[in-house]
This record gives sequence, C-alpha cells and structure tokens, in this order.
Amino acid sequence: MGHIKTLKHIYLDKLFLIFLLIIIFTGNFNAFFPYFMLLLIHELGHAITGIILGYQLDKITIYPYGGITSFNLPLNIPLKKELLILIMGPLMQIIGYYLLKPFYPFIKVYHYTLLIFNLLPIYPLDGGRIMNILCSYFFNYLESIKISFLFSTFMLFSLFVYNLEHFNLNLLLMIIVLFYKLIDFYRKRYYYYEKFLLERYLYSFSFKRVKHISSIRNFFRDRKHVIKGKEEKSILNDYFKRVFNVKKR
Repeated sequence: MGHIKTLKHIYLDKLFLIFLLIIIFTGNFNAFFPYFMLLLIHELGHAITGIILGYQLDKITIYPYGGITSFNLPLNIPLKKELLILIMGPLMQIIGYYLLKPFYPFIKVYHYTLLIFNLLPIYPLDGGRIMNILCSYFFNYLESIKISFLFSTFMLFSLFVYNLEHFNLNLLLMIIVLFYKLIDFYRKRYYYYEKFLLERYLYSFSFKRVKHISSIRNFFRDRKHVIKGKEEKSILNDYFKRVFNVKKR
C-alpha cells in the first residue's frame, strides 16, 4: 500500500493510518500513544542491536500489527547474530512496558497482545523469522523457506477461521497484510537464493562447520559445502560460469 516517511529511517505504512482512523472513530485514541510507543520501542530494539553489531539500518516501517526493521545486510549473516537482533525487539518492548506502565496502567493488555501476536510463527513476524532461523540449523536454505511458508500459511488460516467466529476488523486487516507479504516472500524465494549463492561466490565467509551435500540446491546457511570432494568456491565458480554464459546467449 505504500509508506509515509515521518522521521529519519521511520516510516508509517498507509494501513497503519487506516488503523489509526478506526481507533479514533471507536473512541480509543487515548490508548494510541502508549501502543505506538510500544511498537516503536520494539523496533528500536532490533535497530539498535543491528547497529551495534555493525550493520547499516535501512528503515523502520510501522504496521498495525507491529513493525519491520530492515538493514543493508548480507543474506549470509550468521544465524546467531540475526537471532540476537530478532530477540532484542521483544526484550526491549518488555522494558518499555514496565517504564510506561506507571503512567498508563491500561497498557497491559496492549503489551501482551502485541508481544504474543508478534511471536506467532508467521512470516514476516518476529516469530516467523525466528522459526526460519531455527529451521536453517536443520534444513537447507530453500527447505527452510518452504517449511516457514507452509507453517505460516497454516497459522494465518487458523487466525482467519478464528476471526470468522470472533470478528475483529483490525485482526482481519492484519491477516490480509501478513498473507500478502508471505506470498511475496515465497514468490521471490529463488531470487533470494540466487542472491544468497552470489554472495558466497563474490565474498569470503568463514564458517566453521562443513556440510557434504549432493547438489547446489542443498546449500545451508552458516556452513561451507563440499560436493563429491569439490570445495564450495570451485562449485560456485562452475555454477555462475554456466549461469552467466546462458544469460549472454
């Protein structure tokens, strides 16, 4: 739907403005400020952690259900670092909750609703991203995306069924936005995979664990690979030679 820039690096999704209008017309505007502060503190937790780890912040986009903090970082970022960036969002929100609670006693329900919802295993929520990282320890890059997509779809369908019985317009809007982003993520999976491989080809990454695989489609995150005794750089060199030759033709 597009984003509206407010402060440097901070954007509001247009759907968030619709959400704000619903709040105003339903007489809940007093709750908006602490709710927005929780959202912002949560995303600043991600942003500050990423910056400390040496990654360049791209933007923070605020949606009704939460936010997305984007960095200019490689797809081959170490899993532990990405996990730390994700975890610091909920942790900072918890700290923010206890700081805001004396001034806004009613904030408790918003805090726990936002926290639990954001930790649901639905991509691109924090819970869905954490699920994808955990999958990446046991499955290759493409399999991890597929598992994350299937489980996220199941969870969204479950939320949709729940909303049919307990209708909530805000929840319906969130489900629609999440489903759109999930489909877009899955549709671009091979683009991300090619970028993932190209990074490995162009730059040097030091991975301690070695994985013996049968095909280039089985590349894992956080591991270097061997196919039939052939080292990773040599495998990628042959692969991209074929890719570039096909493109030239």
